[in-house]
Amino acid sequence: MFRLRSTPTDDPPHLRWEPTGRYRSGASWIEPFTHPVLEHGAIVRRSDQQAVIVNRERQRAVRTWCHTPGPHVVDDAVYEQRLAEVRSWPLAHTLVHVDRGGLRVEASRWGAAPMHLAEVDGELRGSWDLLDLAPLIDTCRLNELEVVRFLTYATHYSAQTLLADVITVTERATAAHDARGLRITYPAPGLHAQPRTLKPGADPVGFFEHALAEVVQRWDVDPDAAVADVSGGMDSANVAVTLAQLHPGRVATGAMMLVGPYREQQARRRRELLADGFAEDHRLEMIAQLPFAPGGPRDRGEPFDPQEGPYAEARNLLLDRYAAAGKRVVFTGLGGDEMMKLRRAEAAALGLAAQAPPLRATEDGVPVFLGERGRALLPRRFDGLAPIGPTLWSILDCFSALYPHYMKRGLWPINPLAAPSIVRLAESLAAPWRAKKHLLRERLRHRGFSTDVVHPELPENFQHILDLAMRRHGAALLEHLVDEGARLVADGYLDETELRRAARTFAVTGRRTFDVYRPLMLEMALRSLTR
Repeated sequence: MFRLRSTPTDDPPHLRWEPTGRYRSGASWIEPFTHPVLEHGAIVRRSDQQAVIVNRERQRAVRTWCHTPGPHVVDDAVYEQRLAEVRSWPLAHTLVHVDRGGLRVEASRWGAAPMHLAEVDGELRGSWDLLDLAPLIDTCRLNELEVVRFLTYATHYSAQTLLADVITVTERATAAHDARGLRITYPAPGLHAQPRTLKPGADPVGFFEHALAEVVQRWDVDPDAAVADVSGGMDSANVAVTLAQLHPGRVATGAMMLVGPYREQQARRRRELLADGFAEDHRLEMIAQLPFAPGGPRDRGEPFDPQEGPYAEARNLLLDRYAAAGKRVVFTGLGGDEMMKLRRAEAAALGLAAQAPPLRATEDGVPVFLGERGRALLPRRFDGLAPIGPTLWSILDCFSALYPHYMKRGLWPINPLAAPSIVRLAESLAAPWRAKKHLLRERLRHRGFSTDVVHPELPENFQHILDLAMRRHGAALLEHLVDEGARLVADGYLDETELRRAARTFAVTGRRTFDVYRPLMLEMALRSLTR
């Protein structure tokens, strides 16, 4: 939630607010991201001038000392009291501590809009957008474990990034910078609930509906400036239904529209869902904005973070439409997959087949497209991971590349299903309530929606879009990059022969998309960052 530039000094800090929108202390500056749903402020301890700056999501109907930027000079007792209040804030927040000798960045348990940090010529540079730091460092220096994690779908949550000289301040972690350099401290593992037996007469659907409404109402949001992503899937549908109940006819909606029979099903289901009471609807046809399409931003070489996902071309155009319509907040269904996740033993007990490995692999489980260096690094791919937090890794991992696309357009995403309290509620339910998102489907059924909405015939995801894009553009583009001299091959992460075989096999069969997608995504991203 900040951009910053800090130079270590032995002088005591003298924090001040400037009309340019920055806090300054000597040669250092700290710039909070400003938005109607956020508030920021600073307090200074009178005894030694130590300061803390907070940027956080506003809580509805709660007025705090952050209504003015300050800095507010206070006695030691008040300083400690306010610091404790900030750390217990129920919504997302980031703290920056400024004291004699250096600076510390402290993240909340939400992991929203995480800060990325790099030491450049003895200075600390930071931003909520990793791409801000790329021009300041040597982007040819890669974190080799992150490369292997990305290629092999082992992208567990970590302070490490693909760029060796950049770290991310993960949820509840603290990063410190002083004359000794930059370092990060992970927190203790977060507590998680175990499934429990329901009491006779318990109503999980009713309780979930109440809990979701309570969570959505925590944020101080103008519903007339809000839009809800409504793809038609279970996750976004449940969030949208809650918004319609709370603010009938006021919240707008939007979606990236699918292709072929998937689009027909999606359109039917959305018509039924949106009849529940919303404002205007924004739609973008994905067929015209396929991943890796010629002339698109990736094809043009615009810098991008490979963690942003394959559908950023279409998503960003939809976000542009939201912003042009005066929207400031986007409610998403992100976190639904994670909150409904089954443990491996639970899935086996329910007789649910385990998902097939996404990559073609040897008998030892080594993806065949890995080169010599990639195979050597594979056993270490889980080194240095962050401890498990209140929210599951996969949703936290995507926040790093997701938030900047919204923030650069003046938008702020809100993800109610990723709220720690909602995750804990879902975890406490018996496995049958989470299997195949039964809780979410039952809630829509209780609300009177048809079988087409509750149990659609076709899968509720974008996989066919990625398959289509890879058939039309991706496989041929990957071979072209290999012909030019792929960096991932030259550095030993990928095997050229197996990579070509995968691309040609996919071009003929249309199967095993993931054997070609991740190598293409990462190779193009690395080229975009080093041009």
